[in-house]
Amino acid sequence: MTKKKTATGKELSRPSRAAVRTSNVWEPLARFREEFDRMFDDVSGNAFGSRLMQKMYDSVTPVVELRDKKDEFQLVAEVPGMSSDDIEIKLSDGMLRLSGEKSESHEEEGESFMFSERHYGSFERAIKLPSGIDHDKISADSKDGLLIVHIPKSAEARQKERKIPIQAS
Repeated sequence: MTKKKTATGKELSRPSRAAVRTSNVWEPLARFREEFDRMFDDVSGNAFGSRLMQKMYDSVTPVVELRDKKDEFQLVAEVPGMSSDDIEIKLSDGMLRLSGEKSESHEEEGESFMFSERHYGSFERAIKLPSGIDHDKISADSKDGLLIVHIPKSAEARQKERKIPIQAS
């Protein structure tokens, strides 16, 4: 404890600054969530563990990349084990929506699994498209587990792009 005098000369006792500890107001909630996650994850074979559910969702949801080519943008999504019939692509309000379902294969009679690391389920991804695209000419193809969506740039957008010279001082 330190003592400090007020303007009137009265002494006040205060804890020293070294003893004052700031705390994160969210810390109790974070600890609660960690304990909750651990409780479910520690139970062997429990499909309701929150981390396990996130891993399962992530394994079905395709990862994507958006490439900027000269005349088009390309959206490339990894969709291993899925055919074009399993995937749907929609465009509305500048958003490209990919959705689909990776179906579970049916078990043959007399067949049993020792273990399975394959994941099944449905997904939906929404990607905001850049401005200056030709909505009517968007196309897609898939090959070797990759879905490639070709998003042509409009003629106006291609003409607006120009190189800016840099002047040395």
